[in-house]
Amino acid sequence: MPIIKIPKQYLVEQNEEFITVDVPAAVVSLWQGDYAKVARAKGLLKGKPVAMLAHLNTVRQEWG
Repeated sequence: MPIIKIPKQYLVEQNEEFITVDVPAAVVSLWQGDYAKVARAKGLLKGKPVAMLAHLNTVRQEWG
């Protein structure tokens, strides 16, 4: 679940269980696009732990 920051100006209601906000449609559209990019990246990397670990080790060696 992604964590998002929302300016207080959009806060409509807050109680013990929920925070209700009213954000412009353009903002929601941007969030949906960002979420789609993350979901697509997760799908591309799924099932490739060996390749990811090899790349991580290479990066560590380059930085170390």
